[in-house]
Amino acid sequence: GYEKLVKFCEKASEFGCRLAWSDTCCINKDSSTELEEAIRSMFKWYRDAHVCIAYLSDTTSIDDIHEDVWFTRGWTLQELLAPWRMKFYVRNWQPLTSDLNDKENMEVMAALSRATRIPLDDLRHFQPGTHNVHEKMMWASTRTTTRIEDVAYSLIGIFDVSMMVAYGEGKRAFYRLMEAIIHKCDEWQIFAWAGTSS
Repeated sequence: GYEKLVKFCEKASEFGCRLAWSDTCCINKDSSTELEEAIRSMFKWYRDAHVCIAYLSDTTSIDDIHEDVWFTRGWTLQELLAPWRMKFYVRNWQPLTSDLNDKENMEVMAALSRATRIPLDDLRHFQPGTHNVHEKMMWASTRTTTRIEDVAYSLIGIFDVSMMVAYGEGKRAFYRLMEAIIHKCDEWQIFAWAGTSS
Protein backbone atom coordinates (compact mmCIF):
# COMPACT_ATOMS: atom_id res chain seq x y z
CA GLY A 1 0.00 0.00 0.00
CA TYR A 2 1.87 3.00 1.34
CA GLU A 3 5.35 1.86 0.24
CA LYS A 4 4.09 1.25 -3.31
CA LEU A 5 2.59 4.75 -3.41
CA VAL A 6 5.84 6.33 -2.18
CA LYS A 7 7.87 4.46 -4.83
CA PHE A 8 5.34 5.43 -7.50
CA CYS A 9 5.68 9.11 -6.56
CA GLU A 10 9.49 8.84 -6.60
CA LYS A 11 9.40 7.39 -10.13
CA ALA A 12 6.94 10.06 -11.29
CA SER A 13 9.27 12.72 -9.90
CA GLU A 14 12.13 11.23 -11.94
CA PHE A 15 10.03 11.99 -15.05
CA GLY A 16 9.71 15.62 -13.94
CA CYS A 17 6.13 15.24 -12.73
CA ARG A 18 5.17 17.52 -9.85
CA LEU A 19 1.77 15.83 -9.53
CA ALA A 20 0.87 12.16 -9.81
CA TRP A 21 -2.44 10.29 -9.95
CA SER A 22 -2.82 6.74 -8.67
CA ASP A 23 -6.06 4.88 -9.26
CA THR A 24 -5.65 2.95 -6.02
CA CYS A 25 -5.89 6.00 -3.78
CA CYS A 26 -7.00 9.02 -5.82
CA ILE A 27 -10.61 7.94 -6.33
CA ASN A 28 -13.02 8.63 -3.50
CA LYS A 29 -15.08 5.45 -3.58
CA ASP A 30 -17.40 6.83 -0.86
CA SER A 31 -18.70 9.41 -3.34
CA SER A 32 -20.79 7.81 -6.10
CA THR A 33 -20.53 10.99 -8.18
CA GLU A 34 -16.73 11.09 -7.98
CA LEU A 35 -16.47 7.35 -8.60
CA GLU A 36 -18.63 7.56 -11.72
CA GLU A 37 -16.67 10.52 -13.07
CA ALA A 38 -13.40 8.68 -12.50
CA ILE A 39 -14.61 5.50 -14.22
CA ARG A 40 -15.95 7.41 -17.20
CA SER A 41 -12.82 9.60 -17.47
CA MET A 42 -10.06 7.10 -16.70
CA PHE A 43 -9.19 6.25 -20.31
CA LYS A 44 -8.81 9.95 -21.12
CA TRP A 45 -6.67 10.50 -18.02
CA TYR A 46 -4.33 7.68 -19.05
CA ARG A 47 -4.28 8.98 -22.65
CA ASP A 48 -3.42 12.53 -21.58
CA ALA A 49 -0.84 11.54 -18.93
CA HIS A 50 2.76 12.68 -19.35
CA VAL A 51 3.73 9.07 -18.57
CA CYS A 52 1.89 6.04 -17.26
CA ILE A 53 3.88 4.04 -14.71
CA ALA A 54 3.06 0.36 -14.28
CA TYR A 55 4.52 -1.78 -11.52
CA LEU A 56 4.82 -5.46 -12.45
CA SER A 57 5.48 -6.96 -9.02
CA ASP A 58 5.69 -10.57 -10.28
CA THR A 59 8.14 -9.81 -13.09
CA THR A 60 11.94 -9.89 -12.99
CA SER A 61 12.67 -9.46 -16.73
CA ILE A 62 11.12 -9.49 -20.19
CA ASP A 63 11.42 -13.29 -20.14
CA ASP A 64 8.78 -13.75 -17.42
CA ILE A 65 6.61 -10.71 -18.12
CA HIS A 66 3.83 -12.95 -19.49
CA GLU A 67 3.35 -14.49 -16.02
CA ASP A 68 2.61 -11.22 -14.22
CA VAL A 69 -0.82 -10.93 -12.57
CA TRP A 70 -1.05 -7.36 -13.91
CA PHE A 71 -2.04 -8.81 -17.30
CA THR A 72 -5.01 -10.67 -15.80
CA ARG A 73 -6.72 -7.64 -14.27
CA GLY A 74 -9.65 -6.03 -16.08
CA TRP A 75 -8.78 -2.43 -15.31
CA THR A 76 -5.17 -2.69 -16.54
CA LEU A 77 -6.25 -3.25 -20.15
CA GLN A 78 -7.02 0.45 -20.63
CA GLU A 79 -3.94 1.32 -18.58
CA LEU A 80 -1.91 -0.62 -21.16
CA LEU A 81 -3.67 0.68 -24.28
CA ALA A 82 -4.50 4.33 -23.56
CA PRO A 83 -1.16 6.04 -22.79
CA TRP A 84 1.20 7.16 -25.52
CA ARG A 85 4.13 6.96 -23.10
CA MET A 86 4.56 4.12 -20.62
CA LYS A 87 7.24 2.99 -18.23
CA PHE A 88 7.27 -0.49 -16.70
CA TYR A 89 8.96 -1.28 -13.41
CA VAL A 90 9.53 -4.85 -12.30
CA ARG A 91 10.10 -6.42 -8.88
CA ASN A 92 11.70 -4.04 -6.35
CA TRP A 93 10.90 -1.10 -8.64
CA GLN A 94 13.69 -1.83 -11.09
CA PRO A 95 13.09 -0.38 -14.59
CA LEU A 96 12.27 -3.04 -17.17
CA THR A 97 14.44 -1.21 -19.71
CA SER A 98 16.68 1.84 -19.84
CA ASP A 99 14.26 3.54 -22.26
CA LEU A 100 12.17 6.52 -21.18
CA ASN A 101 9.16 5.14 -23.07
CA ASP A 102 8.79 1.36 -23.10
CA LYS A 103 6.17 1.66 -25.86
CA GLU A 104 9.06 2.55 -28.17
CA ASN A 105 11.04 -0.56 -27.24
CA MET A 106 10.15 -3.24 -29.80
CA GLU A 107 11.47 -6.09 -27.63
CA VAL A 108 9.11 -5.06 -24.81
CA MET A 109 6.21 -4.54 -27.21
CA ALA A 110 6.76 -7.97 -28.79
CA ALA A 111 6.78 -9.59 -25.33
CA LEU A 112 3.59 -7.73 -24.39
CA SER A 113 1.94 -8.74 -27.65
CA ARG A 114 2.75 -12.39 -26.96
CA ALA A 115 1.48 -12.10 -23.37
CA THR A 116 -1.79 -10.36 -24.27
CA ARG A 117 -2.39 -11.42 -27.89
CA ILE A 118 -2.87 -7.74 -28.71
CA PRO A 119 -1.28 -6.69 -32.03
CA LEU A 120 1.81 -4.47 -31.80
CA ASP A 121 0.13 -1.57 -33.58
CA ASP A 122 -2.72 -1.54 -31.06
CA LEU A 123 -0.31 -1.72 -28.12
CA ARG A 124 1.60 1.27 -29.42
CA HIS A 125 -1.08 3.38 -31.15
CA PHE A 126 -4.47 2.24 -29.84
CA GLN A 127 -7.55 4.15 -30.98
CA PRO A 128 -10.71 3.69 -28.91
CA GLY A 129 -14.03 3.04 -30.58
CA THR A 130 -16.47 0.40 -31.73
CA HIS A 131 -14.38 -0.98 -34.57
CA ASN A 132 -13.02 -4.54 -34.16
CA VAL A 133 -15.40 -5.19 -31.26
CA HIS A 134 -14.87 -8.96 -31.38
CA GLU A 135 -11.09 -8.60 -31.16
CA LYS A 136 -11.25 -6.16 -28.22
CA MET A 137 -13.66 -8.47 -26.39
CA MET A 138 -11.14 -11.28 -26.87
CA TRP A 139 -8.43 -9.15 -25.25
CA ALA A 140 -10.73 -8.52 -22.28
CA SER A 141 -12.05 -12.09 -22.01
CA THR A 142 -9.05 -13.45 -20.10
CA ARG A 143 -9.09 -10.65 -17.52
CA THR A 144 -10.94 -10.58 -14.22
CA THR A 145 -12.33 -7.93 -11.93
CA THR A 146 -13.25 -7.97 -8.25
CA ARG A 147 -16.75 -6.62 -8.88
CA ILE A 148 -18.85 -8.14 -11.67
CA GLU A 149 -19.93 -4.70 -12.93
CA ASP A 150 -16.31 -3.73 -13.54
CA VAL A 151 -16.11 -6.25 -16.39
CA ALA A 152 -18.25 -3.72 -18.29
CA TYR A 153 -17.11 -0.47 -16.68
CA SER A 154 -13.43 -1.17 -17.39
CA LEU A 155 -14.25 -1.27 -21.12
CA ILE A 156 -16.16 2.04 -21.39
CA GLY A 157 -13.08 3.98 -22.55
CA ILE A 158 -11.79 1.22 -24.82
CA PHE A 159 -15.04 1.25 -26.80
CA ASP A 160 -15.51 5.01 -26.35
CA VAL A 161 -19.10 4.62 -25.23
CA SER A 162 -21.08 6.39 -22.55
CA MET A 163 -23.10 4.61 -19.91
CA MET A 164 -24.13 5.25 -16.34
CA VAL A 165 -22.26 3.49 -13.56
CA ALA A 166 -24.59 1.64 -11.18
CA TYR A 167 -22.89 -0.73 -8.76
CA GLY A 168 -25.28 -3.40 -7.60
CA GLU A 169 -26.69 -4.12 -11.06
CA GLY A 170 -24.49 -7.20 -11.49
CA LYS A 171 -24.30 -8.77 -14.98
CA ARG A 172 -26.79 -6.24 -16.32
CA ALA A 173 -23.86 -3.80 -16.62
CA PHE A 174 -22.35 -5.96 -19.38
CA TYR A 175 -25.68 -6.11 -21.24
CA ARG A 176 -25.89 -2.33 -21.08
CA LEU A 177 -22.32 -2.08 -22.38
CA MET A 178 -23.22 -4.30 -25.32
CA GLU A 179 -26.29 -2.17 -25.99
CA ALA A 180 -24.16 1.01 -26.00
CA ILE A 181 -21.66 -0.62 -28.37
CA ILE A 182 -24.40 -1.84 -30.74
CA HIS A 183 -25.82 1.69 -30.95
CA LYS A 184 -22.46 2.96 -32.27
CA CYS A 185 -21.29 -0.11 -34.20
CA ASP A 186 -21.97 -1.22 -37.76
CA GLU A 187 -20.11 -4.56 -37.59
CA TRP A 188 -22.29 -7.68 -37.75
CA GLN A 189 -19.47 -9.71 -36.13
CA ILE A 190 -20.44 -8.24 -32.78
CA PHE A 191 -23.00 -11.05 -32.58
CA ALA A 192 -20.45 -13.78 -33.37
CA TRP A 193 -19.83 -15.02 -29.82
CA ALA A 194 -21.39 -17.66 -27.66
CA GLY A 195 -20.69 -19.75 -24.59
CA THR A 196 -19.26 -19.08 -21.18
CA SER A 197 -16.60 -16.46 -20.64
CA SER A 198 -12.99 -17.55 -20.63
